[in-house]
Amino acid sequence: MEPEQQQIFCPNCGAPVPFRGTMVSAVCEYCSSTVVRTGVDVELLGQVSAVVDTGSPILLYSRGNFAGQPFVVDGRLQVRYLRGTWNEWLLGFQDGGIGWLSDAQGNYAVMRPSDAAAIADRVPSFDEIYAGQTLVVLGRELVVVDRRAARYQGAEGQLPFRAEPGLLFHAVDLRGYEGEFVTLDWGNEADHRRPLVYSGRSVSLDEIALTPMRRFEGWPPPRPAAAGTPS
Repeated sequence: MEPEQQQIFCPNCGAPVPFRGTMVSAVCEYCSSTVVRTGVDVELLGQVSAVVDTGSPILLYSRGNFAGQPFVVDGRLQVRYLRGTWNEWLLGFQDGGIGWLSDAQGNYAVMRPSDAAAIADRVPSFDEIYAGQTLVVLGRELVVVDRRAARYQGAEGQLPFRAEPGLLFHAVDLRGYEGEFVTLDWGNEADHRRPLVYSGRSVSLDEIALTPMRRFEGWPPPRPAAAGTPS
């Protein structure tokens, strides 16, 4: 069953901007304005920058399956920092939850929210973390592979928070020895020890059966996962 949609109209151009489930912000497909829903009220944050073409094969509203749960790609947040630009795709799962498909230079990982209380005050602040550091997160030994203060550059579709253009946030990516992938997100304040936590694993696009996908000349389509193979 598809999540319930609430019909809201863009305060800037009047076009319909559908909100599904608990989504908080959406980008108008007609004028690229960011519309925020607060109860029965809507707020206009202004126009987002056009997303940069990074050559990603992922498309908004494509479908796939992760860990036995079907999902729809509901939104994209494009982020920029000193080392470049990457995409975070919002996944709306059939069980009503959300997740993120990280898409950076041909490397992909699917993560879902974990209980932030399980790591509160058990990890350093953002300013105390460095690349190559080993941390124990959610009972697993993980290595810091990326540490960044980045800005929201552009967006499309729907997102579960206020995606204000240019907003700075602080995050760290960690990898495990068995394909685990975890992101810690401190938001726009770096000096606390209560980050949000998203956990999952590295994936390939063929194993999550993502379809349809953008096609490139000379790039073969992904092979479907074999029957019985977990996604």
